[in-house]
Amino acid sequence: MLQVIPIESRTQIAQIFANYNPRSQSWLVSDLRTKFELQQKILARERQYVDESVLRASDLWKILLKRLDPGLRLVSDPFARSLLRTIMDENAEVLGVNSSAEDTVFSYIDQMAAVLFHPEGTSRLEEWFETHPESKNRWRDWYLRARFCALKLLQDHRVITADWITAYLQNFNELERVWDIPLIVDLSGEISRVEAEILRVLSRSVDVIVLEPNPSWKKDFHFLLKPYEDLRQQSQKVQELPSVVKKEKRQDVMRFSGMLAEIKHSVGQVREWLDEGKSPESIAIVAPDIETYWPVLQSYLQEEGIPVQKDITHKAQSLPSVTRWLALLRSKSGRLSSSDLEISFFDKEESQELRYEEFRSLFKSLYVNEDLARNETVYKVFHEQLDLTGVLSRDEFVAKALMYWNSAETDIVQVILRELLQNAISSTKLIWKEWLSYLESIVAAKEYTLEKGHPRGIMVTKLMSAHSEKAQYRIFVGLTDEALRARNKTQLSGQDYFELAKDIGFYLDNPDQSDLDFELRLLAEAESTHDIFCFGATDLSGSLCSPCTFWMSLSGDHESLNLPKETRWDELQHSDQTAGRPWVDARKENIERRIQQDMGKMELENIQVPNLPRISASSVESFLECPFVFAAQRYFKLKDLPDIDLDVDHRTRGQLAHALFEKLTAEPMRFNWTTEELDQVLEEIKTEKKLLFADDRLWKPFKKKHIHLGQRFLEFEKRWRDEFKKTRTLAREKRFEFYLDPVTEEISREPKDNCFRISGQIDRIDGDGVSQLVVLDYKSSAGGISSHASWFKNRELQLLFYMWVIEKGLLEDVGGEVIGLFYYVFRNFERKGFKIEDFAGGLFPSSKRKDKNATAESKEKYLSEFSTVLMGTLDRIKKGESQAKPADFKTCSGCEWRRQCRAPHLN
Repeated sequence: MLQVIPIESRTQIAQIFANYNPRSQSWLVSDLRTKFELQQKILARERQYVDESVLRASDLWKILLKRLDPGLRLVSDPFARSLLRTIMDENAEVLGVNSSAEDTVFSYIDQMAAVLFHPEGTSRLEEWFETHPESKNRWRDWYLRARFCALKLLQDHRVITADWITAYLQNFNELERVWDIPLIVDLSGEISRVEAEILRVLSRSVDVIVLEPNPSWKKDFHFLLKPYEDLRQQSQKVQELPSVVKKEKRQDVMRFSGMLAEIKHSVGQVREWLDEGKSPESIAIVAPDIETYWPVLQSYLQEEGIPVQKDITHKAQSLPSVTRWLALLRSKSGRLSSSDLEISFFDKEESQELRYEEFRSLFKSLYVNEDLARNETVYKVFHEQLDLTGVLSRDEFVAKALMYWNSAETDIVQVILRELLQNAISSTKLIWKEWLSYLESIVAAKEYTLEKGHPRGIMVTKLMSAHSEKAQYRIFVGLTDEALRARNKTQLSGQDYFELAKDIGFYLDNPDQSDLDFELRLLAEAESTHDIFCFGATDLSGSLCSPCTFWMSLSGDHESLNLPKETRWDELQHSDQTAGRPWVDARKENIERRIQQDMGKMELENIQVPNLPRISASSVESFLECPFVFAAQRYFKLKDLPDIDLDVDHRTRGQLAHALFEKLTAEPMRFNWTTEELDQVLEEIKTEKKLLFADDRLWKPFKKKHIHLGQRFLEFEKRWRDEFKKTRTLAREKRFEFYLDPVTEEISREPKDNCFRISGQIDRIDGDGVSQLVVLDYKSSAGGISSHASWFKNRELQLLFYMWVIEKGLLEDVGGEVIGLFYYVFRNFERKGFKIEDFAGGLFPSSKRKDKNATAESKEKYLSEFSTVLMGTLDRIKKGESQAKPADFKTCSGCEWRRQCRAPHLN
């Protein structure tokens, strides 16, 4: 017999529970938390219960399916999706789409299951389409694709997911024969039309009591509650319970700046309630999706020392051993990504052969397997890929995958593989890509428990599991329209849902009527003492949120922004007392000193280094720009290498141009180089310098561009030497090295204690063959080049450094008087720099404009001033200065070391 009992308040359920016999009746609920709470109440009253005393609705449907069709296997959504992708690829020609549309097709199966699996569903829908041509054009093809794939899953693979069971049970006429226990149905808003029909059929043989939510505002959810209306019309009896007098309770409406403020206020409010003597079990924090809040909320609650019923869990994919395993499997499967390659490579001994910065430079951008050849060590480890041809059975995949598990911890891999083995039978065959995709989905969903919840702690739960008689002090967070609104992944419009229900009687789950919104309203009317309804204007990522309609309908101040209550963390931050943590106490003085240094209130200590660093012209400039940049490069040995990508970096361009000019300026210089000769020279340079490109196809146009550059360079040099006939190239890429004591200014070619090793390389030195020299430094553009009068001001000391080295006689085989220092811009072959005007005409032309500083006296002044700057800089370096004190704060915004920098203005 079917009986419906309208429930105006959850308090009335206590009257029904008093007459409930757990030995002979089953109480049907929608969620696991409610099931456990009912079981505890039964234990307290009866001292025992059987498994069928309290059932989740999903468990009942599974029992019926097992008894009616034992050959059909229940599988998880991820495994069904893997099979679905295989079906779609195998039948792409018939379907008109391939596995890339899997998510859409799966959504249609989920949404349309009641029609798909109904014996007359498709025929009725086709008739409906004839009178609704616009809907037919919009989503009929997707429905047919979903039906084709769903039938393949059912008939060929003999699998089904939990969400499709009730729709599939419509095909059986013997439901009442396989179930003989009377039911009390307490599903609130979580009941579908198909489930209602199953309950009606079961009532032919057993008593079914349906608890119908009957709030005063139920007309607002007519579509959602339609299953109850149908059951009431078909019931033999509708029992009215005595009305319950609603108790007065306090309700607060609060607006916060964001989710974090909601969390802080909730924790602060819970602390106040506990301090007032309220029991933890009487307090609840509820959210539409509590998992969004839980990671941050759990940290705050733990700091407060508040016990919580909810388990502390972590995702399996957060374990390093699992992350490395999947990264290695993907890397060996041709699914190259920089992050996977990094994780799997640095887990191996071979990684000691390659610096991390070099690895990132080489492999930050990966496109094809051939890119692994950029480094020989990496290539040796990963070039052997798995054989991905054909299909694999379940056991073959598991065996191959386990070959790459290299951790001694096996518990978690057993949990993961147990899930795989439960869903896939040994005869299941899929391609490697689908097996791996399914394994990844298992890992993404699997959780392991770090700490069990406290049975008498506060309740922290999602909205759909929040009904509890114990919870008298409740905080509702996350009351946004985005959190409560269901997402429609199909092309069915709201009108389509209503038309399908009205015309052919299929009441599908309408995303416009949210069961979360319905449950929130029911909970708001449930008996309690104090309820707080919170809205945060932004989520944890900073995205704006809009308040839900229910929150706006509550009486209270919706416009004023509330400040959250203080928590234990706030107290610790504002307190002058120590936190009392052992790991802090042991390092208290050091931590406080570091904080003062980061704030700029205390000087950073100088670095004490056992050996003086090597010095070059560029390192002197770096130190003067900012001592921290120098320290990062010379003391900490950090590198900022350019990434190899489709856009060739400036360093590679510069290397190639410098090497080409070195080849072309060999004396005796010739100007009749052929295109073929230039091509061969560039190929030799590429091999010699080990230049790497993201794609070898980039080299041909890049080489062609540099052949043209070489031809233009030769033309310019010929014209220059025709005009300045004394010009000869005396040195190309000329290296030098010596040792300098900054105190005594003594220079030596042999290593000495307390001396700096100074080295470098001069791009080019031209001369007249007698005594006059010109120093040239190649630049790709004139950007950032100052006039020689501003070299000291702008810390451009490179050419002055080279002149000082030459004038000191520190170059082998090259000597003389430097009469010109030039940046040679090879974009337009312009020379910019310093020259002694009195020597114009021999190696360079005279200036068009008079330069009062283009004199031999200015040269001596420059040398003297440079020597002073150099010695002073070396003395500061020797003292170990490494403070982040940039010469110009404007440079910090584009500095490559800003993420490592501790400058106060960046903190």
